[in-house]
Amino acid sequence: MCVPENLSLNCFEPAQVKSGWIYLIWIACLTGVLPACLAQKSVPQGKPNVIIILADDMGYGGLSCYDNPYFKTPEIDRLAAEGLLLRDFHSNGTVCSPTRAALMTGRYQHRLGCHVVINADRSHKDHDRGIPDNEWTLAEALKDGGYTTAIFGKWHLGYKPEFNPIRHGFDQFNGFISGNIDAHSHYDRVLVKDWWQNNQIKDEAGYHTDLITEHSLRFIRKNKDRPFFIYAAHGTPHDPHQARGSKVERGPGKGKFPESAEPRIRYTNNPKDENWLIKHFMLPLDEGVGRIRREIEQFGLAENTVIWFISDNGGTKGNHSISPQTRGGKASLYEGGHRVPGIVWAPGRIRSGSCSEFIIGMDIMPTTLAMAKIKPLPAIKLDGIDVGPALFDSQSLPERAVFWGKNSQGALRVGSWKLVKDELYNLKEDPQEKQNLAQRYPIRVSQMQTKREAIFEEAILESPYD
Repeated sequence: MCVPENLSLNCFEPAQVKSGWIYLIWIACLTGVLPACLAQKSVPQGKPNVIIILADDMGYGGLSCYDNPYFKTPEIDRLAAEGLLLRDFHSNGTVCSPTRAALMTGRYQHRLGCHVVINADRSHKDHDRGIPDNEWTLAEALKDGGYTTAIFGKWHLGYKPEFNPIRHGFDQFNGFISGNIDAHSHYDRVLVKDWWQNNQIKDEAGYHTDLITEHSLRFIRKNKDRPFFIYAAHGTPHDPHQARGSKVERGPGKGKFPESAEPRIRYTNNPKDENWLIKHFMLPLDEGVGRIRREIEQFGLAENTVIWFISDNGGTKGNHSISPQTRGGKASLYEGGHRVPGIVWAPGRIRSGSCSEFIIGMDIMPTTLAMAKIKPLPAIKLDGIDVGPALFDSQSLPERAVFWGKNSQGALRVGSWKLVKDELYNLKEDPQEKQNLAQRYPIRVSQMQTKREAIFEEAILESPYD
C-alpha cells in the first residue's frame, strides 16, 4: 500500500489515542486502512499536464533517495520527498526498446514486435523493426484529448521514416532515434549523425542532457495555458559516459574538447576521484529535473501537473546504479534487470510518502488516460492497468500476472512469487532472489510456466515481425 510520509504507528501519545478521530487514525495505522480523507487530496478537475522523465540504464541504486552511496541527486530526491517514491516499480523490459514500446502503448512490447532491441546497424536483422502504424500511442491518445505533445531525447522505436515520433502522435521531436549517441557530437554507435528536428536530421550544438532540458522548458513556456504532454527521454546514464567537459568520443572531432566546454570544466581524468565522471554525467540530469519542477511552479501549474521519473531498465557496473538490494543488472531477468527507480510528483493529487504496490511501465498509459478522462479505444487491448487507486487513494492493487523476456522462457511474477526460467522465488521473503524454491513447490512452478507461455503466445500473435 502507499503510506503518507507523516503517518506512523508512533505518531501519537497513548493519551491521545484514547479519544475521537485520533483513535480512528491509530486503528487505521494498525490495520493498514487509511480513512479516505487522509489518504487522498482534493483532486483538480482539469486535464493534468503530464511529464514523463525517463533515465536510460539507471538501476534501482541510481539515486540517493534509494541507496546510491557514490553521489547525491538532490533535485530528484526532492521530487521524491514531495511526491510518492515507488518501492516496487518495474520497467517492462530489461533493455531499451522493449520498455519504450510498452511505455508508449500500455501494451506488451511483443504485440508490436518491439520485444528485442532495435539495432542501429543497418545490416542487422532487427534494424527494420519499429512501432506499427496501427498502434495507439499515449501521445496519440492525449493529442486526441486536446493535449499538445512533445518528445525530447531518445526514441529507439524505429529508424524508418514511418516510425518517427511525429508519425505517432507527437507534435514536436528534438532528439535521437537510436540507442545511444555521443553526448557532444550526436553520432550514434555506427557513426551516423543522429539529432533530429521533427522528421529531419538537423543537428544543434550542445550537450545532449542540457538540450533535452532546454527544449522541455521552452515547451512548458509556450504551452503553459493549455494541457501538454512532455516525454523527456534522456541518454543518461547509458554509455558513452561523458561529462559536460569530456572529450568527444565519436565522429570527426573525436579526441577533442567540444566547443561548448569551458576550459574550467574540461575533463580527461581525475585519479583522485574514481566517481567523478559518472557523477558529473548524472548531475546535469538531476539539475534538469529541478529546473523543470521550478518552471512548473513558477507558472502556477504544480497543482495540475503530474511528473513521472522512471528508468527503462536496470543499471550497469560502469554507471554505479546497480543496487545491493537486487540481483543482476541490465539485460537480466532477475530483479536488478527491471526493478528500477519510480517517482510520481503531483502536488495537487498525491500525498508525499512511499508506495510498495507493484507498478510497471505499461501502467502509466491507462493511469494517465483515466486522469485525463480519455476513454481507451475498444479495439485496443491495454495490458497495463490504472494504478490511480494506489497513487491517489492509498488502495491495494489487485494481484496479476506480469511477464518479462523476449521468448516464452522469460520471467513471470504473480503476487510475491516470481518464476525466472525454471527457478522460483518468493520476493516477499527473498527480494534478492537467493533461494530457489522450485523443488519445494513443483505444482506452483508448473502453473506459472503454463501461465507464462500463455501470456507470451497470446501477445506475440499480434507481432507484425515474428
